[in-house]
Amino acid sequence: MLVLRELVISIATVAVCMLLGAAVYESVVMAPNYVSGFEALEHARGFLVASTPGSFFRILSPAAQVLLLLSVLLSWRATRPSIRWMLLASLSAAIATDAVTFTFHYPRNDILFVAPLDRSAAELRGIAQEWAWGNYVRVGLLCVAVTTAIVAMRRLPRALSPDNSLERSREG
Repeated sequence: MLVLRELVISIATVAVCMLLGAAVYESVVMAPNYVSGFEALEHARGFLVASTPGSFFRILSPAAQVLLLLSVLLSWRATRPSIRWMLLASLSAAIATDAVTFTFHYPRNDILFVAPLDRSAAELRGIAQEWAWGNYVRVGLLCVAVTTAIVAMRRLPRALSPDNSLERSREG
């Protein structure tokens, strides 16, 4: 059970790290292009035909949340409370990230990438800037998810050590 718990927590941590990396990529590479204007949005619409960033997030985000939930369940009775609370914080931040995505980003995605581009260039630029600023919120939430998952993973071996009192005396 110990190996399974460590494996699930490790994979969950990798998954939220991947989500963070993709969200940072969107902020650094994609968002500036969306804000560039009408022509940039037309090019993005033409380019993002086979797959979009959403294709990646729609698979990885629920998978990361399931893995984090499984980590919480596997750790609930077998570890120190601080580990399970860190994993719960990571799961909560991951869920909050999706809440921001569904309530804030999806309506703007529809305007920028699906609906007819019949709005003024200034209005489209404003919507794209809102999207970009909102993405910083997602990045922040994912930073919390990654940090708390890493802290939980880092504490796990010490918490499950047969003689963690010896380790604590060496650390102190």
